[in-house]
Amino acid sequence: SSNLEGRTKSVTRPPGSSAVITCDLPVENAAYIHWYLHQEGKAPQRLLYYDSYNSRVVLESGISREKYHAYASTGKSLKFIVENLIEHDSGVYYCATWE
Repeated sequence: SSNLEGRTKSVTRPPGSSAVITCDLPVENAAYIHWYLHQEGKAPQRLLYYDSYNSRVVLESGISREKYHAYASTGKSLKFIVENLIEHDSGVYYCATWE
C-alpha cells in the first residue's frame, strides 16, 4: 500500500535562500522516501528518493546535487532542502513512501 502524508504547509522564502520542508512519515523507518515536485500544467516529477537502509540520497537523472538535499532527522521524519531558490522552484512538493 502507499502512504502520502496529507498535511499542507506553505513555505515562502526570498530568492537565493533555502527552503526546508519536513516530511512526517506514517511509519517508523520507512525503507524508501520519495520526493516529487508538481508544477502547474506539468506532470509530477520525482526529484529524488532517500534510501534509509544505506542513509543515502539517490537523485533522478538531471537533478542537481547542489539544488536538492534530504536527510533523516528522526525515524519518522525526513528533511528536504531546496537550495538557492529561484521563482521556477515554485510548486507543490510531496513526499511519499510505500509499504
